[in-house]
Amino acid sequence: MKQVPGFEEFRFAYGGFTHRVLRKGDGQQPGVLIIQELPGITRETIELAERLHRDGFTVYLPVLFGQPDSPFEPLKNLAKVCVSFEFRVLANRRRGPVADWLRALCRRMQAECGDIPVGAIGMCFTGGFALTLMVDDAVAAPVSCQPGNMDGMVGKQARRSLGVTATDMAAARKRSQEQGVPVMGMRFSNDVMCPRARFDYLQDQFGDNFRRIEIDSSLFNKHRIPPWAHSVLTLDFVDKPDHPTRQAYDQMVGFFRERLHKNGATQDGCTEMGHTD
Repeated sequence: MKQVPGFEEFRFAYGGFTHRVLRKGDGQQPGVLIIQELPGITRETIELAERLHRDGFTVYLPVLFGQPDSPFEPLKNLAKVCVSFEFRVLANRRRGPVADWLRALCRRMQAECGDIPVGAIGMCFTGGFALTLMVDDAVAAPVSCQPGNMDGMVGKQARRSLGVTATDMAAARKRSQEQGVPVMGMRFSNDVMCPRARFDYLQDQFGDNFRRIEIDSSLFNKHRIPPWAHSVLTLDFVDKPDHPTRQAYDQMVGFFRERLHKNGATQDGCTEMGHTD
């Protein structure tokens, strides 16, 4: 098993399933969960974890499929996901064991980090997991980055779907409304894998509690972001202060600092960046 320098590692078991978890930090800082995207735990994903740790968080990165810091291999990992029982049940609109496993991990994170609620980042295929996790009180700052789903992209329903069960979406919406828990979302404006309709749906569900970040990736945009850009925080991230992806990251860090304390109090807000066509 490939080790990642600078990270501790432990194995976490729950519900009959066990996965490796990489951790950076000693629990003295609030916890943030990063749920890997389909290409795997790439070098860019590790850099995101390291960046968050430098900014004051204890970061947990479970290895759900593939090997950490391996070459970009989305097709190989997609094949693993498709044959995995943990993920396969998601296609049938049922909460998969991996979601329950992640919720249990978040509760452990909270206990290890001073009983402070945690943040959770889902990306692409795992983007909807952030909403499923916010059903649990352990998660106070869910972030859904370029959320994809198992329904594809064809048809109105598929373009709006995040692959979250109706029961979990209703529970997430209820907690947001009753406890004032906001949801942050990020996408590029021209991302065909995460169409605008998906964020419109989230806006319908969460109203002013949806903090919407959309980055201009139209042709000839002033930051020269390619129209095929997809991964806001990893593969397409540019670490320059004036770049929209860095600004989105900085807003996320502010979101975590606002939310991750004993009572998880919040101020409602909605932010848009750049073109939203």
